[in-house]
Amino acid sequence: MQDSEFYQLVLEASHIETIDRAEVATDAVLETLGETLTAGEAEDVATQLPDELAGVIEDTDHDGSGYDRNAFVNRVGERLQNTDLEPNDAERYADGVTDALTATLTEGELENLKAQLDSELDPLFEGVGVNAEQI
Repeated sequence: MQDSEFYQLVLEASHIETIDRAEVATDAVLETLGETLTAGEAEDVATQLPDELAGVIEDTDHDGSGYDRNAFVNRVGERLQNTDLEPNDAERYADGVTDALTATLTEGELENLKAQLDSELDPLFEGVGVNAEQI
């Protein structure tokens, strides 16, 4: 999968108007997700992502923050400050990026990823409305 294909999935899942905005949303969510993972799990996830996106998740400080859903969404919103995306829509963007991740990662890697997250984040990975095979 290419970066542009992943961004297209985010664009569709988040109902974002442009690829540029999908890139901003993706970076904000992946950076926040990276904070919640151990370095080893971040590397495992990165191996299944396009190079540019792998770098985003790998280059984040991995401290296993364990954000609950509200803290996760708030952190994404903080990252969206001073961008052309509305921070109040952070939950929609988080849902769209996690939909793209769900469509991209193998089932085993997705389960490993979710095992490191607070269970309140599980709904972000459910009800996926995009399919990587259609891109």
